[in-house]
Amino acid sequence: MQDVATDGTISMQLVGILNANGLTVAELTVALKEKLSAVIIEPEVSVQVVRINSKKYSIHGGCARQGEFPLIGEVTILDAFANCGGFKDFANLKGIYVLRGSQRIKFNYRDVIRGKHMEQNIQLENGDRIVIPE
Repeated sequence: MQDVATDGTISMQLVGILNANGLTVAELTVALKEKLSAVIIEPEVSVQVVRINSKKYSIHGGCARQGEFPLIGEVTILDAFANCGGFKDFANLKGIYVLRGSQRIKFNYRDVIRGKHMEQNIQLENGDRIVIPE
């Protein structure tokens, strides 16, 4: 049995601590085999991905549930709002923006839900921060 930490490291009795960040299943399998070869002759290793938690986006400001959320698959800004538990009474729904690195991307919720300016409803990327001003 192994323990997986939130930082992407794996801890196993015979292996010790192994950093799995950024490794594919095949690469992790090879790394584990190499480590186990020091103690076991021809080890058989099977790696299964149960859950991917490495990519995230966050929502801040005028909503009921702020914080980080897993970025699994293709998620648009509008999709992300399904996780925020609704907007607060004084949320500025026309002034929402996404911080992506040094870039600030405008998002007008009122327009998008009416089918206007749908180009604003971009797909989120790892590390994006959605800000809902109040």
